[in-house]
Order: sequence, then structure tokens, then C-alpha cells
Amino acid sequence: MALDRAWSLVAAVVVMLPLGAGAELYVCTTARGRTLTGDSPPPDCGDSVIRVLNADGSTKRVIEPPLTLDQKKARELEERRRHEREMLAQEQMRRDRALLETYATEDEIQASRDRTLADRQVLIERANQQLKEYKVDRKRLDDEVEFYSKRQMPDKLKRALDDNVALQAHQLSAIADIRAEMQRLNEHYDAELKRFRELVMRGATPAQRKNDP
Repeated sequence: MALDRAWSLVAAVVVMLPLGAGAELYVCTTARGRTLTGDSPPPDCGDSVIRVLNADGSTKRVIEPPLTLDQKKARELEERRRHEREMLAQEQMRRDRALLETYATEDEIQASRDRTLADRQVLIERANQQLKEYKVDRKRLDDEVEFYSKRQMPDKLKRALDDNVALQAHQLSAIADIRAEMQRLNEHYDAELKRFRELVMRGATPAQRKNDP
């Protein structure tokens, strides 16, 4: 309130000053409360807001003080965050548009999920079948090992045993990877379905519906 009264007094004084047409008056209040004026920015106003007044006392423009190092860092950080928010918003818009252009109904999303998971299940069944064959081979190799219970086992048989262990481990790892991928796919489709519902509830229209009667 006191500062506003000070500016009002300055403006009143300006009206009484013999300023020429187009003349400007630079006014600031320092941190210690001193009000300084001049026909150019007062040297002691470097850290204060400077108002540039017209001859009639109205404010023509405001000159903000230079930012401190901390203020510059804060502004740069906020600018980066703003840019990141804009990029995320644009990416979300792109994904939403793709979602609405891909599916017309929730049933289509579920159908796509079922087809995708079915393909992965086929891979698991194939891997399990291959694993069974490796276990049959292992039984044959174990029987052969018994033949050499009192004799040195041939290197070829040792390698066959090692290979069989590696092949079974590979198939088990492949099955685990496919199941993990199926879990990720389920989570993906859950998220797609949830977002699709949100967009439709907000009034969005899937592309395939635009030409529907």
C-alpha cells in the first residue's frame, strides 16, 4: 500500500514537471525504500524494477531487473520442464489418435489381444514339444551312460549329454521369455482398453465410426 502511494506521488509530480513531448522519466524504488528518478535509468536502480513514465505520468513500460544466477537456473529448469510437458502431451495426442484410428470398438481391442496371445501360445506349445523330444533323447543317453558304468565314457557321449542339457535349458528359457512377453502384452492391451474407454467417454469418435449411418 505504501509503495502504491509512493508511485502515485511520483506520477503526480511528473505531471507537474516541464517534460517535453515524447520525454520519458525513469523511476524506481530501491531496496532501502528510496525513490529515484531520471531521464535515463538511475545507476542505483540496477537491482530494482524501473518504470518508464510518459509526460502525463502514465506507465509506458516496465523494465525488470536482471535475473540472479539462481533465478536464471530456476527459469531454465522450468523451461525444460515446460518443454518436456509439451513433448509428452504431443506424444499422448499422437498415441490417442493412433488408438482411435486402429480400433472402432472395445471388442476389436479384445479380439486383437486374443489373436496376439494365441500366436504366442503356439510358440510355447512348439517349444514344449521340442522339450519333450530333448527329454526322450536324454533318457536314451542316460541308458547309454549305464553301459559305461565300469568303463570310461566316450567323449562323444559326454558332448551329447552337455548338448542335451544346453538344449533343454534353451527351450525352458524361451518358454519363460514368451510367457513374460504375454504378460507385457496383456498389460499393454489393458492400458489400451482403459484409454479407449476414457477417450470415447470424453466424446472422441473412432475413425471407423465417422462414416457409420
